[in-house]
Amino acid sequence: MIISICKKGMIFMSHKRYILIVLSFVLCVGLCKLPVAAQNYFQVTIEQNESQNVVISITPGEEVEWAGFDIYRADTIDGEYQYLGTVETDSDYNYDYDVDDDYYDWYYDWYYDDPVLTYTDTTPLNVYQTYYYRVEGFQFSEETKTVVDTAELSIFIKAAAPVITYGKRISKTSLRVKWTKDENVDGYIIYYLKNYDKKSNPISVNIDDLSSYKVAKTINKNTTGSNKFNKLMNGVTYTYRVVSYKMINGEKVESVMSAPVSITMDYYSYHGEDSLQKTKRAFGSEKKKQKNFKTASKAAKQMKNIKIKVWDFKNGKSGKKVTRTKWITVNKRLAPSIKAMFDEIYKCKEKQVIKDIGCYSYRSGEHMYGMAIDINPNENYMIDGDTIMSGSFWNPKKSKYSIPLECETVRIMARYGFYRGFWGDRKDYMHFSYFGT
Repeated sequence: MIISICKKGMIFMSHKRYILIVLSFVLCVGLCKLPVAAQNYFQVTIEQNESQNVVISITPGEEVEWAGFDIYRADTIDGEYQYLGTVETDSDYNYDYDVDDDYYDWYYDWYYDDPVLTYTDTTPLNVYQTYYYRVEGFQFSEETKTVVDTAELSIFIKAAAPVITYGKRISKTSLRVKWTKDENVDGYIIYYLKNYDKKSNPISVNIDDLSSYKVAKTINKNTTGSNKFNKLMNGVTYTYRVVSYKMINGEKVESVMSAPVSITMDYYSYHGEDSLQKTKRAFGSEKKKQKNFKTASKAAKQMKNIKIKVWDFKNGKSGKKVTRTKWITVNKRLAPSIKAMFDEIYKCKEKQVIKDIGCYSYRSGEHMYGMAIDINPNENYMIDGDTIMSGSFWNPKKSKYSIPLECETVRIMARYGFYRGFWGDRKDYMHFSYFGT
């Protein structure tokens, strides 16, 4: 090979020799079969389910017309693999592969809409031992079985999951979770999810995503099979899973996670109640609603005056905030919920100022039922399009009495099931109601 070195130190080959080397490499690639990387043509995952079985999930790749996947297991890293079984694709739909065939494109989109194939190893396996699995994907060509791709993976066998036997709200702000005890473990860890944060922002949760759970409690003994959680937020759904653990070589080795249990703190009204639940909570029944609110005098008997604490400016529109007491007349069946709701609003760091507030008034809409609350009506007007129907303005940037669209006060009220009065072009910024009317 002729090699030249230029003044700048760059190395290059003669033009003719370079072309010959490139042609030789291309020819070699064309004649030789390159090795196929594991999991190149299919994807595979392994996990242990709540029944302590090993589940292998296989996602076939579209490059190959798969016939099936053979599953093998070895007890040690250098051990001999034993055949366990085969996961077959649906042979009823096999046909000749043709990338230009429109029918193939349609079939593939249909057949692989949910392409995951699973194999479950139900063999009783030793706890705290690692097992090794091999998955071989194959196809048939002229009745000859050919292995196209192979994947190898391992799994550490955890102890069986505890079983949650009880999960229930036991007071206004408390719940209890119970589970089966195991004398062979050293303790338990309780994991949880919740669908609201501390500032009442909704959280999108997936209770099947084990990685999203956080530790709620660690119990360092195996004789305890229950735990009480206190000071929980109304309207929040808490989801719990329990694992046991054993100390091995100074580390906590956790069991499989238990099945989840979800508990909603529903002592007071909350977001998510359906119309039947709301009717029962507010009236007892639809029949009682019609009977007890037929006249103003009957409706008045269904009301209750409650005292709430609010924040307001000491000297008018700005400056230092002070605590004031307000009395409002509300639906007596909803009074505990409304009282608890304003207790939270008063205690939150936002300290929304409230100078005027009202609820019951025997007129059309939810005010006649004591379930619609108007806050600072002058600074939170009602409009229909560009027409002001009630109040003077709404401008949170200039007036702290105007309640912003997005704030903790609004989120707390929504968590209790009270929604702002927005109906298309008509927007009632002062108005928060239980049925949304």
